[in-house]
Amino acid sequence: MLNIYASQNGLLQKLDDAADYARLADGVWIDMMEPTKGEEIAVEALLRIDVPSQEEMREVESSSQIYRDGDAIIMTIRILGVTDRPSPILIAATFILTPTRLVTLRYADPTPFKSFVARASKEDGYLSSACAAMSGLLEAVVGRIADILEGIGDELDDVSAKLFAQNKEKITQGIVNTDLQVVLKKIGRSGDLASRARESLHSISRVMPVLQRELASHPSEDVSERLTTLRRDVKSLLDHAAYLTSKIQFLLDSALGLINIQQNAIIKIFSVAAVIFLPPTLIASVYGMNFEHMPELKWLFGYPFALAVMIVSAILPYWYFKRRRWL
Repeated sequence: MLNIYASQNGLLQKLDDAADYARLADGVWIDMMEPTKGEEIAVEALLRIDVPSQEEMREVESSSQIYRDGDAIIMTIRILGVTDRPSPILIAATFILTPTRLVTLRYADPTPFKSFVARASKEDGYLSSACAAMSGLLEAVVGRIADILEGIGDELDDVSAKLFAQNKEKITQGIVNTDLQVVLKKIGRSGDLASRARESLHSISRVMPVLQRELASHPSEDVSERLTTLRRDVKSLLDHAAYLTSKIQFLLDSALGLINIQQNAIIKIFSVAAVIFLPPTLIASVYGMNFEHMPELKWLFGYPFALAVMIVSAILPYWYFKRRRWL
């Protein structure tokens, strides 16, 4: 699908007749989302370059992510996809920057593209040039990552509060009654999300110098200031992501340590129980309870009663251990 955007009175305006390839030349920003073969050919004819394939976009070497083809600079970055799934994903998005227009190529619809369209439709200056459009898109991507990192920080604070409660009541509520498997899953998901956010930020940091060099040939004070601010934001977010990663590792070690302590406490209880009941068991095994006067032997319901007592004596400890969450 092709979306063609032009600047009208400084605001982003979507051209309705995007199916008419003749209108491609009117667009400042051409957005290709899961393009057909015909759409790829039309864009390649306009730009006089080869649009990278989906397989080429996944390549990780630097020479495949940033390179020049004629007057166009082709840059591929990683964008965080839907983050409410059990496993977050990274989406490859290619930016083809020419002196007169920006072309984006993607095979998914991440949130930053939607937010940029909504913002550029209300605020002017985002489509004043191709560099301005790309800087606006990168701002949306970085803003989304910042929100995700803030969410990770809040979740880690909640996990930390449960793991390291100060008083006895909080310890009972926060540790004993908390399923540590759930805590481990939260920590693991936060770590996965933080690592993918760092990967996305690193891919953006690699294209920033290229974008600033390209801007030098088409000076724009407003775009230059935005790129400088964006570069500082990326650096600060990388530092914050590194801090979150170290905190995640600390909480992971702490959670595993608490699990180990609980397991040791349970093993200690069973060890004590075994030591206490071992002598009576040994005596009962030696003598076999073979006394001459045992009223239960002549009682009609003696055998069912003995079976019931054995069953109850097995169920009661199991119920007690379950209630204390030792099992």
